[in-house]
Amino acid sequence: MFDYRPHVYVGDHTVLMDLNAGPAMFLDLRDPVCMAIYLTGSWEPWISDSFQSVIKPGMTVLDIGAHSGYFTLLAAQKTGPTGKVHAFEPNPFHHRNLLKSAGVNNYPQVRLHRVMLGDKNENAAIETQGEGGSSILYPSLSELNGVTKTEVRKAVLTDLLGADRKVDVIKIDIDGGEPFIMDSLFEVIDANRQLVIFMEYLPLLWGGRDPRPIMKRFYDNGFQVFNIPMDSSGAYPVTLDQLAAHTGHLHWDLLLVRHY
Repeated sequence: MFDYRPHVYVGDHTVLMDLNAGPAMFLDLRDPVCMAIYLTGSWEPWISDSFQSVIKPGMTVLDIGAHSGYFTLLAAQKTGPTGKVHAFEPNPFHHRNLLKSAGVNNYPQVRLHRVMLGDKNENAAIETQGEGGSSILYPSLSELNGVTKTEVRKAVLTDLLGADRKVDVIKIDIDGGEPFIMDSLFEVIDANRQLVIFMEYLPLLWGGRDPRPIMKRFYDNGFQVFNIPMDSSGAYPVTLDQLAAHTGHLHWDLLLVRHY
């Protein structure tokens, strides 16, 4: 049921509303994720709570697949002005409102990278359904109605970060592109002893790539791996065999923790 919450309509299908967690956010209601946030004041609360709990003032956070900026804003609130929040989002539909949300909250620590992260620097195409909302690269959506292609810049994570690879928390949700960022991601991992990663896990979208060798790298690098269930019953450990056996249509929300 819709729970009315104060908001301001600012035109162009967009409202400005305070999230349950505190920050204000511009929401384009043509996008299904933004609509869900508008109706509830939050997004994926079972992840949001854990995500906020691990971020401290002064930390550096990477939001890989920032969408409209929900987790970016939560991270910026927690890091404070002494921290850094890098938001990576290729879909231009979300860029304006993400920057406006950062501005209205006075979060200068947010930096938006208008790129799709991958394994090389080049131009690429994303496919969006509807009026520019959710995008996906793997598998193709071209057989669906209402799909448009948009050319975007593809870039390598480590090239964008440069020499400053000190990172504390990473959130990854890139709709099937995860295998293509692993080499550069592990360069970042190698530069940090302590690290917390939140990652949406759905190998069904990985274009037939075997998830075992990809996920084994995390275990080999000292990570403990947990699944955060949607019922908020608490994270529980998962083995490599369990991850490799997960072939369903429902994603898992993984929490990967390394403390050296």
